[in-house]
Amino acid sequence: MIEGLPDHVVGIRINDKLRAEDYERQLIPLVNDKLERQHKLDLLCCIEGEWKGMEAGAVWQDLRLGLGKIGHWARMAIVSDIKWLENAIKLFGLFSPGELRHFDSNNYAAAEAWVCERERERIGIALDAGVGVLVLEPAADQALSEDDFEAVGKVIGDYLKDHARLRGVLIHSRKFPGWQSVGALFAHLKFVNTVHDKIGKIALVTDSPMGTFADHVLDPLMLAKVRKFDYGERDQAMSWLQD
Repeated sequence: MIEGLPDHVVGIRINDKLRAEDYERQLIPLVNDKLERQHKLDLLCCIEGEWKGMEAGAVWQDLRLGLGKIGHWARMAIVSDIKWLENAIKLFGLFSPGELRHFDSNNYAAAEAWVCERERERIGIALDAGVGVLVLEPAADQALSEDDFEAVGKVIGDYLKDHARLRGVLIHSRKFPGWQSVGALFAHLKFVNTVHDKIGKIALVTDSPMGTFADHVLDPLMLAKVRKFDYGERDQAMSWLQD
């Protein structure tokens, strides 16, 4: 185990074949203990030398730990110099429940800093509580993450504690940045399902084709009224939300 990490981070160093007892005696109890205090966990896994695999029992424990806690893993950093593992992470990282990245051993400090980071949302969030309009500005070059949707959900949730509805949401981004992972996509869908009946209007201010898609496809499916505006029509969109 790697000591000295924040409470939300599980750190392990692997230098031999993984055994079932490694999970039973160390990893699973540690994860369960941390989840009593943390909603989500991050993983820092350092593999020294070549990957030596795992015993049959360890495979089951690995599946049990991963699938059983699938919604509780946020960031996972794998530190190794194994080329095939790096390629596998690049190939399958998109399908990870959280955000998965590979780091070379000489970039250990960057891996540790990444999983230990606290302020993670990369989306601008501004709520005008007086008029009940929330402005979201995703960065065009940074894909949306689960952290972004959690941060937005918290702002809306806090507002709805004292208000029946949010008057409108303005999403302002020149192009749609996409999702970091399947987990981020599911977080997006969950977010929409949770709040769409608590929002009056949604203005998509963008030049992205995704805005046109949402305008024509999502509008009939949601209780909130959805309308697309060109990227330079932010003022018109704000007037429409407040009308």
